[in-house]
Amino acid sequence: MTAATPPIRLSFEEYLKYEDGTDTRYELVKGELLPIGLGTGQHGKVAKFLEQIYDPEIDRLAFDWVAQRFAVGIQSPRGYRWDTCRIPDITVLIREQWEAMEEREAVIRAHEPPPKLVVEVVTALKQKTTG
Repeated sequence: MTAATPPIRLSFEEYLKYEDGTDTRYELVKGELLPIGLGTGQHGKVAKFLEQIYDPEIDRLAFDWVAQRFAVGIQSPRGYRWDTCRIPDITVLIREQWEAMEEREAVIRAHEPPPKLVVEVVTALKQKTTG
């Protein structure tokens, strides 16, 4: 029997530079890399629907905001360490803040203004019944 290898812990800065040569996207949770799955078609459909609702409403209200789907990481605290970065399904943020990320990682860092809205879509799978 072989012993399980403990997970590698990364700092936030190491996470931002991490590249494993694949197209896998990761979130950082308490220093550990967690691969992000694709989700179900229903999950993507709900996220796209919400983004399409937010965009015209933002325009109608004349807010200088933008809704981004699966595109912005958010650094968040865990205890006394800042080693967590989540990628929500939808992030609504100030347009200027989004544009400032054009030449750097699309991450809202802990010292930056928080997003206006963060949405995490949760869908339930239907269970098949027998009988």
